[in-house]
Amino acid sequence: MNKFSIAVLLFAGFAGNAPARQRAPSESWANLIQLVPGTKIRVALSGGRTVRGTVQKVTSDSLAINASASQETLARTEIKRVELKSKGRRGRNALIGLLIGTGGGLAVGAAIDHSQRNAFDFFPNFGKAVFTPLGAVIGAAIGVLIPSGGWHEIYRAP
Repeated sequence: MNKFSIAVLLFAGFAGNAPARQRAPSESWANLIQLVPGTKIRVALSGGRTVRGTVQKVTSDSLAINASASQETLARTEIKRVELKSKGRRGRNALIGLLIGTGGGLAVGAAIDHSQRNAFDFFPNFGKAVFTPLGAVIGAAIGVLIPSGGWHEIYRAP
């Protein structure tokens, strides 16, 4: 057996033994107690009503929330589900799109320059000069348009 096969087998064995990251169960009220005042949340109540706002205070039996119209204190027994607003990552997505688009544009431009070697003798890097920034702009635009953030559940009544 060669060294590469041994390295692959060792890596697979170590990866299989790596502990998986476990999320806290969403039935735990402790997930809410850890929230910082001012955190944006969405609460689904047992009557079918949904309340959006920011956390004011969490106790062992209630949740105080600053809703858009007023402040509400919700009993733990009437809360069906609580979701947390995640931070958007449009800037990160735009940067990733910019990098991928730049690389793709450069590759396309290099291929065009190579295939059209005699056509652009006055400007030998025409393909790279045009397609690299074009790919960067398109990639960044796609990165901005990719949805990010959103709501994720942190509590569900048992």
